[in-house]
Amino acid sequence: MASVRTPLSYAAAVSGSNGTSGSLARHQVSSSTAPIADGVASAEGKAPPRTRTPSPSRHRPHGVPEDDAVYIVTLLTDQQHHDRMTRLRTQYFPKRINKLDAHLTFFHALPGSKLESAVIPVLQDVAQHTAPFRLLATKPFRLKHGIALSVAKTQGAQQAQGVHRALLEPWLKEGFLSEQDRGRCNVHYTIMNKVDDELEIAKALEEVRDSFKPDAGTAEGLGLWRYDRGWWRWERRSDFAG
Repeated sequence: MASVRTPLSYAAAVSGSNGTSGSLARHQVSSSTAPIADGVASAEGKAPPRTRTPSPSRHRPHGVPEDDAVYIVTLLTDQQHHDRMTRLRTQYFPKRINKLDAHLTFFHALPGSKLESAVIPVLQDVAQHTAPFRLLATKPFRLKHGIALSVAKTQGAQQAQGVHRALLEPWLKEGFLSEQDRGRCNVHYTIMNKVDDELEIAKALEEVRDSFKPDAGTAEGLGLWRYDRGWWRWERRSDFAG
């Protein structure tokens, strides 16, 4: 794997840049790997208070050693839609722990030991046989500790599930998927989470229900990220070309 270079923001990933290092973050940051909540340093380059967050590997890839790297796969959209979803997340997600842009996650814990032999080839193959498709973020719904936005069934959700199944089938045969990643895909935007105050959640949900209008975008490809003690390090994108 290439050495860590200047981090690439999620916005840069969405816009079509490619690279081997980076973080799913709203700001460009230094290459420090201090484990912080959801993961990156501030815009000024100073790390927030050190707090370790649970790794997506709480459901480890099946049969993979604890020291194996863990990778995440997301669905990438056009820049404009992505920015609007990120602004909404920025408005409602607790600021002290909101270090990520808005994102649509497909897989949470793929093993680094399978990266070259199984993960990247499948990502590339599926992307090459998938055409970009319309995606519509619609109804807000309640999470246990926050709120999220669903993706319309016939305007993005079914297509996303089809892409997910195309990735899932060969990886199921490989036998390395975690219990979490073997489950059904339900893509959504989390715009508030990790909030314990019921009144705060209820107020935010009411506000979003009253003010949010369905927001359309285009799903353009797949993003691959390496999980690093709270950071999401950018690896590569595979553009839809079908």
